[in-house]
Amino acid sequence: MTSDVALVEPSGQVETVDATGEPSTFERGRRRFTVAVVVALAAVTVPYVWILWDLWMGTVDPLRQLSPDNFYDLQARAMFAGHFYVPNGSLGIEAFIHNGREYTYFGLFPSILRMPVLALTHRFDGRLTAPSLLLAWIVTGLFASLLLWRARILIRGRTVVGRAEAACCGVLVAAITGGSVLMYLAASPRVSHEDLAWSVALTIGSVFALLGVLERPSWGRVIASGLLILAAILDRSPTGYACVIGALLVAGWLALGRVGVENRRWALPTLLAGLVPIVVSGAVNWSKLGLPFGLSEADQVWTHVNAHRRLYLAANGGNGFSLGFLPSTLTAYLQPGGLHFQSVFPYITLPTAPARVVGNVVVDQTYPTASVPASMPLVFLLACWGVITAFRPRSIGRVGVMRLLLVATAAGTAGVLLFGYIADRYLADFVPFLALASMIGLIDVWRRLDGRARRTRVVAMAVIAAIGVFSVWANVGAAITPAARWTSTQAKRFVSYQEAAGVGSVETLVVHGDRLPYWAPAGTVFAVGDCTGLYVSTGISYRNVPGQQLQHDTWIPVQQGAGINHTMTVVFNRTVHRTDKPVFLMTYGKSSLVLAPTGTDRVRFEVVDPGAPSVTWPPATTSSIQVQPHTAYGITAMTDPNLQAIAAGGMGVGIEHYLTGSGPAVVAATGSGTGALPALATVADVSAPAPPKTLCKSLVRHLAK
Repeated sequence: MTSDVALVEPSGQVETVDATGEPSTFERGRRRFTVAVVVALAAVTVPYVWILWDLWMGTVDPLRQLSPDNFYDLQARAMFAGHFYVPNGSLGIEAFIHNGREYTYFGLFPSILRMPVLALTHRFDGRLTAPSLLLAWIVTGLFASLLLWRARILIRGRTVVGRAEAACCGVLVAAITGGSVLMYLAASPRVSHEDLAWSVALTIGSVFALLGVLERPSWGRVIASGLLILAAILDRSPTGYACVIGALLVAGWLALGRVGVENRRWALPTLLAGLVPIVVSGAVNWSKLGLPFGLSEADQVWTHVNAHRRLYLAANGGNGFSLGFLPSTLTAYLQPGGLHFQSVFPYITLPTAPARVVGNVVVDQTYPTASVPASMPLVFLLACWGVITAFRPRSIGRVGVMRLLLVATAAGTAGVLLFGYIADRYLADFVPFLALASMIGLIDVWRRLDGRARRTRVVAMAVIAAIGVFSVWANVGAAITPAARWTSTQAKRFVSYQEAAGVGSVETLVVHGDRLPYWAPAGTVFAVGDCTGLYVSTGISYRNVPGQQLQHDTWIPVQQGAGINHTMTVVFNRTVHRTDKPVFLMTYGKSSLVLAPTGTDRVRFEVVDPGAPSVTWPPATTSSIQVQPHTAYGITAMTDPNLQAIAAGGMGVGIEHYLTGSGPAVVAATGSGTGALPALATVADVSAPAPPKTLCKSLVRHLAK
């Protein structure tokens, strides 16, 4: 047997080697761990980056964006001006009104993160969500790996990490980053998903830092904890409060001398690491929303627009949080069967219908939502093991100190469990707790496997790897299936791939009928009539939003007939005046799409006479936009009689509205002048011919056999 010798490197880091000068078995184990984690993260990076940058678009775009995508940029520019309010109307229905000004309820951290870029250029305004999501994901992978190693040291000390255990550590980190809801968040790079992605990263980082304080207190670790907690609470309140609770519990543990009497002096600094962030957060929240904590949904623009939101608040005493929602949220998030299996690619998806409401309660909204046990089985099963390991009477190693952070991260899930709004993205609030608990579980599993036969350890590794692979595929499947705001390009590529995949038959999902229904289970492909249109369902119900239901917003166009999609160019021939007549872009029966002047060189889209019934939401107008004379602007417009909807966009804004009748759509040749003034604008139709409906006809033909 050779003895180990500790050598101090010039950096001050201790490296353990044996008498031959080779790294010790412990150091070799650490290297195995590092290699396994890096390889695992590299493996899940491939689908993650494709989902984030492409997702059936056919082009790689690291700045891929999905509305709403500029809220953090607007807030950052407001902060440059020394306040938090943003231009009225810029947030749409998401705005909260306080003292006559509009604010976003999203936190400051992602805005602060953008400020160095925004200070230099306007070029990337509204285009930084995807890069921010990727950075948050990388930070999550880094902190999850560091937390797993720190937890192992606390529980098992310097026992050797074998190859099988190292591989399983890599699988667990891959399951946390790629086999979790983080994949789903990447599919839609919008601000609400960015908020949750950073919440996971910063909460896991805070847990890692606080666990370091419990392991060996120091000024560096306490300050790091305080900064990470501040960032977490300035990003998302529920998990930020969980980090604060963690700091308070750790401070109490230190004060009781449970980490050694000599470490009691660190109790006050750790207490401040939790209290200072919550004071700062309260001050910011007061400035924005007039409350130190939380928000009043009655102050949101959406509440004034949507009748069901007002009914929901009235039924719950004006509060969006209630114990009465627990049966519904617990069922949605924790039921064992919260996935949909099918014979057609991608084989595993989200449930095909919105989450079910349990009991006599009125909820705000529910969406197709996966459950934790079904979609994240590896971290869930290991987390169950880890909770038992941590709280059993005879604890191993220093696992007892980790109970404090398990309690804190579990508290971070209270917000979504008590909230009357059920959506798949909110599974993110469970991830920090699941990550920590599953790490404890995995460490204990391999502690028990020490000394067992090699075959037993190989079987255990294979089982863990298989469940990990399933976890990744389940979340990839949830991420790559049709969702709100998909484009026709995405929908067509997805359905075409389903047809070409070769396993199962997409025809089993096809329905053929004369009229598009308002709703169908997610993944349903509907062919209208003689292929006048082909559509795929997201499974989202809009019965609480009448305007969007009338527009058949559940459906995404896959293929549409001739005369539905138009591309135009508009050139303003002179300065626009408020008194100018509207510029007609197109007519659709008695309805028209126009650019209405709102001021000097300012216009807005308007749908004129859309037809009965009267629809107030979505609105028939956009916000006012700046234009320049003699500049060509591209505008797209869709008028689909199957959807009973018009959708138009260009110049940085868009409009969607109910549209009655069957058309046809006719693009105006040019604007008209009055008196001595030249024509205000020239409109040109540059539409390409509608592509052949090959896919639709193929599916209908196979359906008829």
